[in-house]
Amino acid sequence: MRTQLLLAAFIAAAAVIPAAAQGPYGYPPGRGGRGPGPGAYGNSYGRSPARFNPVAAAQRDLVMIFRRARVDGHEANHFRHALQELNDFHRNATRGRFDQRSMERALDNMGDLARADQLHPRDRQIIRSRMDDLRMFLRGGRW
Repeated sequence: MRTQLLLAAFIAAAAVIPAAAQGPYGYPPGRGGRGPGPGAYGNSYGRSPARFNPVAAAQRDLVMIFRRARVDGHEANHFRHALQELNDFHRNATRGRFDQRSMERALDNMGDLARADQLHPRDRQIIRSRMDDLRMFLRGGRW
């Protein structure tokens, strides 16, 4: 009897403990999913200006789209160049240098991707949205 009671307690604990460790919507908190936490820059709904980093969000979305898209070498180069320019901008910004030219080159490459017929319309919309965020940042927004 006692063994059965202990076994039932272990089974109940095994079901309850992992569920308690999950954040909202079943994602672990702070892992960049929908749940809040460090590293979650936000998504297209309810951005928090204090945590939203437009450069990191653009890089994340470009990588995600590039991984799932089937594009030729020309469009792949636009992805690579945009990511490289955003990386250069981010690296220089963390060192206190605001390199607007690298951001403009990244926006040019992203603009070509936003017009690419090889990409899904939703992916082109995401790229245009990130371009708007980056342009707003250039006009004086902060991250």
